Amino acid sequence: MMKKNLLGFFLLAGLIGLGSVPSAYAYFTTNANAGGSYGIELGNDTDIEEEVDGLDKHIVVTNHEDSQPVFVRVKLFFGNEYITDWSIAGDGWSLGEDDFYYFADPVDPGQSTSELLAQFKVEDESDKTHFNVVVVSESAPVIYDENNRPVADWSQAAESE
Repeated sequence: MMKKNLLGFFLLAGLIGLGSVPSAYAYFTTNANAGGSYGIELGNDTDIEEEVDGLDKHIVVTNHEDSQPVFVRVKLFFGNEYITDWSIAGDGWSLGEDDFYYFADPVDPGQSTSELLAQFKVEDESDKTHFNVVVVSESAPVIYDENNRPVADWSQAAESE
């Protein structure tokens, strides 16, 4: 009879002990804390390449090999004092409301945009010496919206070098 009671006691103690293990485990996992933050920079480095042919500028933006896929936009700055007419166009490029020219497709690492051609006309040939066009290019990492479409977050933009 004593053996039976002892066996029952150990069985009961074992069941109680096993029953408390999950709650102890839950106690430790639910109370884990982490603090602080650390930004991860994947990189969106691009280079702008400009070839000048008279008053024409041939502009191409290249994404670095060690970069991530990016969207690219370009803005041109020039004075109108000597310019009588200009046109800026290229395959896959479109003018935004903010006067940036946006390349439609993401540019993968090691790849380049198509050419953006800026053509200018001046009234007098001697005005060519007073003529200057500054080109600024920015890139933004590709992110995906809720429908898994690539989009640009221009608040994350970086200037090309």
